[in-house]
Amino acid sequence: MIISLISSVLGMAGGLLPDIFKEIRESREHAREIARMDKQAELQLKLLAGRTDAKLAEIEGNVQVEEMRAFRAQMKSIYEQQGPIGVKWVDAWNAALRPFVITGTAILFFIVAGMFSFGAIMDQPHLADTANVIWASLVGDAIQAVWGYLFGYRSSAKLRQRWVAR
Repeated sequence: MIISLISSVLGMAGGLLPDIFKEIRESREHAREIARMDKQAELQLKLLAGRTDAKLAEIEGNVQVEEMRAFRAQMKSIYEQQGPIGVKWVDAWNAALRPFVITGTAILFFIVAGMFSFGAIMDQPHLADTANVIWASLVGDAIQAVWGYLFGYRSSAKLRQRWVAR
């Protein structure tokens, strides 16, 4: 009786074993398929993100170009408005204003620089110390800045003329 019971159990198990193995195999294949699909989805997401970033960069570049064009148009209109307006005394005032302001500023600068230099010369017994005080001050910096600008402007203007002549 025990033998028949064992044989019955083994018979039922033998009938179910192929189905159990098949189920285990299919569940493993299903898990692998899901993992494969997850990888594909992840790669597609990365690809889509890369394309989106590239498109956003392109759009941003176009926006910057349009902003630069608008800024250029605005500056052009401002420049065009700076020209003569047709009223003689206003045009004369506008033409004379810049030279008057620059001349006045230069005169004030030379007065202040002269007073500063005179004070530095009277305060310092040695000429080398006086030169160091003057050229290391804001006066010296201002003079060097103006000279640097003028020489740089002349150099670039000459270079521009050479390029235009070609």
